[in-house]
Amino acid sequence: MQPNLTLAEAQAVVATKTAPRVTIESIEAKIEKVEYHGLEGLMTLCVITMKNGWKQTGVSAPVSIANFDPEVGKRYAYDNAFKPLWQLEGYLLRTLLAEQEGAY
Repeated sequence: MQPNLTLAEAQAVVATKTAPRVTIESIEAKIEKVEYHGLEGLMTLCVITMKNGWKQTGVSAPVSIANFDPEVGKRYAYDNAFKPLWQLEGYLLRTLLAEQEGAY
C-alpha cells in the first residue's frame, strides 16, 4: 500500500520546515566531481566524488541493449549514486546536532 501523500505533497510539507536538515543543495555543494563510465552500451557507471574524498557509485543498465540511451543511463546512474548520500549526510548532521546538544 502506498503512502497517503504523493511525493510532491511530501516535498511541499518539507519545504515549510525550518529546522536543520539535509537538502539536495547541501549535498550538491559537497560534490567535487561526477564521472561517468560506459561499458559497451550495456551499463553506465557514475562515480560521485565528494570534497572530502568519499566516492559514491551508482549504475544503470537496460534490460535490452536496444533500449540503451547514454543520457538516460547517466541520469539513472547519477540518481542511484546520489540517493545513498542522503543517509550519509543525515547521519553527519545528526552527529553535529548531538554534539551541539551536549549528547557527545
